Amino acid sequence: MPRHRRKPRVVASFDSTHEALACEAACREAGVAGRLIPTPVSIRADCGLAWSMPPEARGDFERLAEGRFACAGLYELEP
Repeated sequence: MPRHRRKPRVVASFDSTHEALACEAACREAGVAGRLIPTPVSIRADCGLAWSMPPEARGDFERLAEGRFACAGLYELEP
């Protein structure tokens, strides 16, 4: 059985569930690739949710976030 290959990801953390859900709604509406995931243990955050996206979506994400939701931090995770 072939193994699933992990790809590099950019993960956005949030200080509240409200901000994470606002991010999800805005990103889906704007077509920014990604999904909500449990915050990885390697990232310290007050909220248990994070937005995971491919690296090429980072620019669109950052432009969308301005004035719509607050991101506590962006992290580049290698496989």
